[in-house]
Amino acid sequence: MNSSFLSKTLLSLCAILLLFSSGLASNTNTMWSHKAGSDINWQQLTDLGTLLVGTDDGVSCFDPESGKVLWKRDYKKPSESQVQEIHGTPILLVSENSGWGQPKTKLTALNLIDGTTLWESEKIKGATVNVLPVYPKNMVIVTTVQNASANKDKPDIIAFDMVDGSVLWESELPDKVDLHAVENAGKYFVKFDLSGHQAPFADEDSLYYTCAGLHRFDLKTGKLLWGVPYDVTEGKIKQGNAQAVVDGELVYTSAKGQLRAIDKNTGTVKWTSKDFGGAVAELVVRGNVIYGRLGGNFYDWSKREWQLKKPLGVVTVNKQSGSAIAMYDKMKESVTNMAIIDDQKSLLIADADNLIGLTIDDAGSLRESFKVKLEFKKKIGAMDVAGTALKIGFGGIGALAKKKGQDDGDDHPVAISLRENGTAVVRGKQHVLAFDPRSKTIAWSVKYEAPGVPGWQKAVMFGLTAFSYAMNTGIAANSYYGTSENYWANKNRVNAIRDYSAFVSKRYQATKATGKYVYILTNVQEGKEKGAGLIGVNLDTGETNRQVMLKDKTPDYKVDEIMGRVFNIRDNKEIVAYPVQ
Repeated sequence: MNSSFLSKTLLSLCAILLLFSSGLASNTNTMWSHKAGSDINWQQLTDLGTLLVGTDDGVSCFDPESGKVLWKRDYKKPSESQVQEIHGTPILLVSENSGWGQPKTKLTALNLIDGTTLWESEKIKGATVNVLPVYPKNMVIVTTVQNASANKDKPDIIAFDMVDGSVLWESELPDKVDLHAVENAGKYFVKFDLSGHQAPFADEDSLYYTCAGLHRFDLKTGKLLWGVPYDVTEGKIKQGNAQAVVDGELVYTSAKGQLRAIDKNTGTVKWTSKDFGGAVAELVVRGNVIYGRLGGNFYDWSKREWQLKKPLGVVTVNKQSGSAIAMYDKMKESVTNMAIIDDQKSLLIADADNLIGLTIDDAGSLRESFKVKLEFKKKIGAMDVAGTALKIGFGGIGALAKKKGQDDGDDHPVAISLRENGTAVVRGKQHVLAFDPRSKTIAWSVKYEAPGVPGWQKAVMFGLTAFSYAMNTGIAANSYYGTSENYWANKNRVNAIRDYSAFVSKRYQATKATGKYVYILTNVQEGKEKGAGLIGVNLDTGETNRQVMLKDKTPDYKVDEIMGRVFNIRDNKEIVAYPVQ
């Protein structure tokens, strides 16, 4: 790496850190705004806290505190799906597709800090549909298709050295796969990728694809070791099947209501379970038992809405034989993910009305041990302090597909996450509560009115699917740096990874001081002004001491939960940044 590159990187880093150190603005006015010279199409928050903005003429990176443009690269109408941060590294991958139908692609790895090129390759065949970093191998695997406008194609695979971009191997899937439409990829043409399937994944020696059955590749050479083709597509819904689980010498998969156990070494199907009548969207292996979640809320890309798919419940299966052991099917009108508390032999799950505790054991039995009604102790109303909800109401999962004249119904729970303090946080679109599994009581709970803006349900649901994103990426960044510094040094990139790691570590220290917040889109009031805005809820205490009014009838926003900032795209022409502390 030459001295000019190092100097530019270090100067950029110092500038960013200096700007960050000044802290957040103390008032509720905008922090800054930026009017772009061309239409703004999307925005992304990075692990560094910087803001990437895609416009008709390129990609820009903004300092989140001042609004200063840190760097810009010129590209022709880059879609959000063409730009991907490799979390835990200073790498930003940008795919440039030229031509339509059967495009040619150039892949460029940018330094996320200063926008300079780390490496580039023109060896990619077609349009990028998935990017998989394999951190232990310092490898990035790119999956492409020849025809980006087709909903079925046979993907090609190419593996790059993550640090210098050298090609490690090339391969392909032997079977055509069903592709799903990319959300917000373009205004006039539909593009397709692998987002409807669980992502490819790797273990210590293998690469797996579950988009056309199950295929195993040698991670070192790219050689296809075996393939087990079977139908995995459930209409137009996305992510209807669980991610495959590798457990010892077997790989467990789900597809269209059935589970399979496949020998990792030979590809032999050891058993296929009975058809449980609906999507098995989550798999967890404990001892000799497989736990599967039935049904859930899935995104239908053809209708562009979230839909509830039944039956709903939990099943257990013997992992040696595939025989069904038990089923709990008393869920009503909604189902969250499963949260297993091993030391309490308990499985938490929620439906439309209740948080349910199931006692589990080594034999796979399921016994309902408690059912706690989802009630909200803190109801924020119009007479409360400025910035709180104007009145109590619910939007609800049912509102995503409701018919004209139909009542809004309840705001059903969507996700459960276990906190370090032992509580389980239950999220809906407009509510959040903390549950103490030991005392079986609700520690705190709040709910807010649905905002009066179009399209809010879909935006909120997409946000809920990444509930724990920020903390997970912080952990990945620190752990990857600790195991890869020598490799980056050997590739003459050690300063890039060191600078990146220092920046990310500093950023994630902020979580210790600020706590972990989630933000709910609702109606807020500041003085005499009322309108759509965000309320910040502290997940440790339930306190709602953060707020911001977006002053936009159709908000398109990203929230930096760590630093308490909101970035909103206004009329596709302007980025506006707000503090929410």
